[in-house]
Amino acid sequence: MKGIDIMEQYDVFLINPPSSNMKDKYEHLGLAYIAAFLRKYDIKTKIIDIPLYDLYPNDVIYEIKSDKPKLIGVSIPFQDSASEALEFVKSIREAGYKGHISIGGIYPTFSYDEILSVCPQIDTVVLGEGEITFLELARKILSEEDWKDTLGIAYRDGGTLRVNDKRHLIGDLDTMPYPERDTLPIVILKSGFASILTSRGCYGRCSFCSVGPFFSQFGQKYRQRSVENVMEEIEMLYKKYNVRNLFFNDAEFIGGKGKNYERAYKLAEELIKSGMDLHFSIQCRVNDVEQELFTMLKKAGLRRVFLGVESGSQTVLDRFKKDVSVEDNIKALKILNELELYISMGFIMFDPHINYKELSENISFINNAVKLVGKERLDYYPVSRLLPLAGTEVEREMKEAGKYKGNTLNYSYEFDDKTIGFIYNLSHSVYNLVGNLKSRFKGNSESNTKWMKR
Repeated sequence: MKGIDIMEQYDVFLINPPSSNMKDKYEHLGLAYIAAFLRKYDIKTKIIDIPLYDLYPNDVIYEIKSDKPKLIGVSIPFQDSASEALEFVKSIREAGYKGHISIGGIYPTFSYDEILSVCPQIDTVVLGEGEITFLELARKILSEEDWKDTLGIAYRDGGTLRVNDKRHLIGDLDTMPYPERDTLPIVILKSGFASILTSRGCYGRCSFCSVGPFFSQFGQKYRQRSVENVMEEIEMLYKKYNVRNLFFNDAEFIGGKGKNYERAYKLAEELIKSGMDLHFSIQCRVNDVEQELFTMLKKAGLRRVFLGVESGSQTVLDRFKKDVSVEDNIKALKILNELELYISMGFIMFDPHINYKELSENISFINNAVKLVGKERLDYYPVSRLLPLAGTEVEREMKEAGKYKGNTLNYSYEFDDKTIGFIYNLSHSVYNLVGNLKSRFKGNSESNTKWMKR
């Protein structure tokens, strides 16, 4: 007769894999949403966030061997950490795991063929939004049904790559359950803020961004939750978890002019009416920044803005398909500065086609931005280069021109101007060396936490 196991057994493990590049401690909302869908159907689900808890991968593998979940879902949120994630998957198999392993994320959605080739230990790749697809996959696997007809997956059947029909996006985001908050207590201890999503996608068409291409191939490019639905979740976080700092994780929080602008304004009004003592951070495009709206957002608790500036050269902005002007960039910085908001500026100093004039314009723009805002409230990475992320227009163009070297797990490219390439490599090396020395002797910068201080 078997003894009673007092340890809870899980049917599904959802894992955020090792990532040496992931220094900040965030909630993984993607896994949290999938967990909410699974638990809604009484599927026993455990979230394991390796970077958040600084776990040793071998300890997680030991837990997998002990618990023997029938299904493991591994998220690959960032392309630059994909190699580590795939090595982790391989080590799970090498440890003797016989169950089903599925991966998902923006990067796997675009590079499923390559991933399944280099990592045959993976059974399926979830394409697009994962909630409904992974739920359906889980229910079939747990009931030992044939899962191969599941919409929205790619897999290898012997030597043949199979790609099933696409699954459409969830039409009404308000119908979704709120994400599970298993990791929130430790996140608040380590980072001080909770994350929340009020929309999915982006209305922009930036050539270097994979967000738009990811969503648009499955349905509507940009969707938003209602103000009422968002407020309900915020109030729950405020009361149940004592959240006082929020990071709106939307790729595009405002959503452009018209009804989207009005929605952001209404949300600010509702936050003010609620009397909640909140500080929050958002991400948006420069053409979303308007004095009236952001004054209201500041009253509601806005303290930091991730601003997609990207360049101080008009020809580069046009090349990136930003659909804004340098003057728009300056105007946005001025408004945010007048409101004394912290600014994290997205900026791409180098791209493969950049010339001396454009580089000089970028440097001049950065210098003027620092003079305008000041170093205390402006955060940016001064030696960044364009990344040809999977699924982007930039990646496609590089490959067509023969400039893209390697594969999506380890790519490189050459600059049109070899001297500028040398300047980038030298400046990048020096900046990283100085940055490492500063962090070693002075500790990490407080720029990510200043906005939360009251």
